[in-house]
Order: sequence, then C-alpha cells, then structure tokens
Amino acid sequence: MKRGVIWVSILCVLASGGAAWANLLKNPGFEEGETGQIGRVPIPGWLTWNTNGWHHNDAGAVIDTKAVKLWWSDSGIYQDFPAEAGHTYRLSGYMLHTSADPLRNPDSNPQTEGDKTGDFRVEWYNALGAMLREDAFGQITKNDPTDTWLLYTADITAPPGTAYGRYLIRMYGSRGDGAVNYDNACVYDIALYGQAYGPNPADGATVDLTLASLSWQSHDPEDVFTFDVYLEAEGPVVDPNFYSAPIAVGLTENSVTLADAGVTLMDNTLYTWRVDTTDPNNGFPIVFQGPVWTFQIGDVPPAVDAGANQYVWLVNGEGHFTLSGSYTDDGKSPIIRAEYVEGTHEKAGATVVTMGPQTWDPAARTVTVNVSVTNSVPGQAATGWYGFILEVEDGAGVGTDGVHAGVYGTCLEAAMEDPADNTIETNWPNGHGDINGDCKTDMEDLALLALSWVDCMTVKAGCTP
Repeated sequence: MKRGVIWVSILCVLASGGAAWANLLKNPGFEEGETGQIGRVPIPGWLTWNTNGWHHNDAGAVIDTKAVKLWWSDSGIYQDFPAEAGHTYRLSGYMLHTSADPLRNPDSNPQTEGDKTGDFRVEWYNALGAMLREDAFGQITKNDPTDTWLLYTADITAPPGTAYGRYLIRMYGSRGDGAVNYDNACVYDIALYGQAYGPNPADGATVDLTLASLSWQSHDPEDVFTFDVYLEAEGPVVDPNFYSAPIAVGLTENSVTLADAGVTLMDNTLYTWRVDTTDPNNGFPIVFQGPVWTFQIGDVPPAVDAGANQYVWLVNGEGHFTLSGSYTDDGKSPIIRAEYVEGTHEKAGATVVTMGPQTWDPAARTVTVNVSVTNSVPGQAATGWYGFILEVEDGAGVGTDGVHAGVYGTCLEAAMEDPADNTIETNWPNGHGDINGDCKTDMEDLALLALSWVDCMTVKAGCTP
C-alpha cells in the first residue's frame, strides 16, 4: 500500500491528460448529482447504505466542487465495476479530515482511545454474486494530518473466478469524533492502460546476434507517454529487479536501437528486459512498471524466402512453372533439409499437381523445383491458385515461407479471380476501360466504345432503342 500527500489542485490520477477513459468508475469525483444526506439524495453511479454521510460542496473539503463524507461506521458508499480474474487493477482515492471536524478521541481526552478510521476497500465477486475476497488499500486515522488531501493507491490482482469488483468507501471503529471526506476515486486495469505490451522479440523467443532493436506496444491515448528501457544479461536465474541503470530513458517512440543505446549482444546468453511507462499526468507523473520479458541469443531456425507469387498461362491445357527460393541461417547447426512441399490449392477437383526433382544448393542456399498442373477430365481446366511452402530445417527447427502460383487461361481470367483486381471500383473488364478483355486499355477498346457511342441502351433512359 502506498500513500502520499497530494494538494487539492490535482485531479484524480487519470482524470487529466485525455486518459479519463481508463477509469472504470462512473462519477468518480462525485461531481454529478444534488448535494444532500446519503440514502435520501442519490449520488449518480454510486449506491449507499444507511444515512450517516453527506454528498456535499463544503469549502475546504472538496478537490473540485463536490465530495462525500461519512461520520459513522454503520454507513457507506460503493460502486461495482467490471473485472476479470488475473488482471491487476490500480485502485486509488483521496481522503481528508479537517481541523474543523477531525478524527479524534472522545471528548478531546488524550487518555481516552478513539478508534474511528476512514477506509478504502475493494471486494471481488463471482458471477453468482458470492464474495471471493476483500482487500484494503487505504486508511486514514486520527494520527494523520488535517486539512491535507491524502492519496491512497494499490495494485491488486483479481482472484480466480472474479466477474466484477466493488469499490467501497466506509468507516470503521465505534469510538471517537470527526468525519472523513472522500474524493476522486479511480479504478483501472493496468494491462489496458499504462503497461507496455506486445514485446518484439516475443517473450521467451530465441533470436540471433543480428537483433538490432527492441520494440513494444502501448495504450497511449494521446502519444504523450515516455518509456525507460532496462536490459540485462542473466545467468541461470532471471533477475526481475534490474539493478543496472536503464539503457534508454525518456523515449517517445515504442522502440530502441541497441547500437544507439551502446548495447552489444553476447552469443548464447539469456537477456531480460522491461519497459517502464510514464504518463506525464499534467505535471504529476504516473509510472507504470512493465512486465519482465526474456529472449535468448542462440541457434534459430533458418529465415526462408519462398520467392514471389507468379501467374502462369495454360498452354495446351497444361500449366508449367518453376519455384525458386532461398534462405539464410546463423550456421550454428547444419541444415538437414531444404525442400518445397505442397500447401493449399484452390483448383478443379481432378487437377493433378506434379512436382519434379528438387535442386538444393547448400553453398548458394537456394532451392528450385519445376511444377506442372494438368487436368484430363472433359469440361474441367487446370486453372486455379496453387500454394506451396518452402521448408528449411536445422537443429533449431524448421523455417518456412509460402508462395502461390496462379494458373489461368487468359490475363482476364486471372484478373477476374484476383480480389485485388476484381473489386467494385475496378471491376474487370469495364472498370478499367478494357472492353475487349485483353488486360490492356488501348485504341482497340476506344474503337469498340465508338461503335455504340450514341446508342440507346435502354428505354429506362427515356430514349428509343
């Protein structure tokens, strides 16, 4: 649990900087609704029990224009919010007791015990409405200073089975005088707001020494976050504390170039890294410590390029083409296999795909194979969209890449089958002005257009065909 003194000029920690969307509570600052006794005058977004409290606008006891207060432990205020098991939520709120109505011993007798406290708590419930757990995250006592708004905050993980949470404002104790004021309550899911996510390299990945940069994603609503990046080489035990200084601070982009940060990676080494996010929050920065990620420098599968997609035209009812691909590798373990295999085909049912002998050149790191497609069934053609995968395997695993060959009778047929060409805006053939369908818009198309330039196409146009 953390507590700090925050003066009345600061708003709820997420109500500024365009980030109010992250707060899961409605009317978190109690600005909405009429003032009056709780239980008798509703507070929008909140529910109450019993009546020993006020929704008020008392000078010196509000952060903005309104707040709530309680003076006895039989009453309270609460609001439910959506929550998910395993997610960590940052809960916060402000409490104040004033010198005009402080928490104190009964009858101002310092020898008499007074035990009244103001409290923030959260309860977690399952889908059936059964409470799973209760957590305290703030308490103000008679020993805390008066006339000073105190911020209370904690990061709490919802237990298994959680369907929703309940933010509680209440008092405890049975002796003593005074009242507690509450304002600017906040709940937000850290994973959906401040923490960096989506690491590249992926958490737990094995990469080679060519790794040049680290990158990540963030939920920055206005591109104002900055990032500090920590990176350490580890031994057999991962150190989540990062005793060394960050390799980069105050970044405004979601990446860091290792060379610019003065980092030279070592082979066969485990690295841990973390990205801490800072929200400037109108001069009151909030730091979100990121999760710890790891990557290993070691043997990785080959990087494969299966070649570019190609289009082939049928000749005497057959399609013939050559697949040619390449790969790169770190050389830490020998290549034991490099070959094309068939992938997914979109073809007529009786079409036969024949792959000839494959040529693998380990020195050039290339693979080629001749392919033919035929269909001997009357009325069927060997046209289609044929998929292949180049697989290259070494001791670290199999690297793959896919490629396609489109086999068609004409250019127009190929264009009609390709969604990139055949759209509403560019519908072949007329969408391109290619009237004769030869995949060219030229004088022949213009001549065909001129033949019917003034023709009446339909009586619906108000003309005579």
